[in-house]
Amino acid sequence: MPESSSSIRLVYIQARDGVPSDEAFYKAWDGFRKRRIPCALFDSSEIDRGTLPLARDTLVAGAIRIVETALTKVGGSVPVADNLPSCLTKYRGRQAWQSTWGELRSRYGKNGPPEPLFVKPYRRNKGFPSIALYNAEDMQAAAALPDSHEVLVSEYVVFASEWRCFVCRGQVLELCHYSGDMFRYPDPAVIKSAIADFRNEAPAGYGIDFGVLTDGRTVLVEVNDGYALGSYGLNSTEYSELLEARWLELVGA
Repeated sequence: MPESSSSIRLVYIQARDGVPSDEAFYKAWDGFRKRRIPCALFDSSEIDRGTLPLARDTLVAGAIRIVETALTKVGGSVPVADNLPSCLTKYRGRQAWQSTWGELRSRYGKNGPPEPLFVKPYRRNKGFPSIALYNAEDMQAAAALPDSHEVLVSEYVVFASEWRCFVCRGQVLELCHYSGDMFRYPDPAVIKSAIADFRNEAPAGYGIDFGVLTDGRTVLVEVNDGYALGSYGLNSTEYSELLEARWLELVGA
């Protein structure tokens, strides 16, 4: 196999007890090694202590906060999360709006919402676990978050199946099933149209999730940035290429 032409010199893979500590991290390790890009395992504490010799050409594959810390240390940018971009509004299949925990507490803190809502972080990728809000008690899961904490609220819908489409530099790599009935396949025309409409705003590498509603419609679930993305059924080589494309974009290489 020929040597890689990648501008990445070394890939750090988050590990525990000498092995990659997540299936996605193992897949990154496997993919980069297949491409003849050297890999080294590291413990998350090395990032915290600042003992890992980071550089723009040393990609870090690991948990979201670990990768964000590494990006900051090398002078890269940590993107603002926007899981339901406005340019894809017509694909949502449900109402969605920005709010804060303070506003939600003021409105629904006593009796809960009149209809179920789904609340997820806004601006910070995976800033807290998404919450299905049926009644006031459900808000206790976010009790530690300040009133000013921004959120993205949407109508609660039921997905019969959910799928992730991996996209790298505008090209679809794979469509992987991750939840629900695998025989409820999403409409390819909807997926292709959404990716085309997202092209001008899309990162170099990302995942875009679609779900099939119980009434058969294919709608957007959410968009996920590619710098720390679950790998699902994507093959290891393509997964490494997606991680690399997004890392290089974020460090300005």
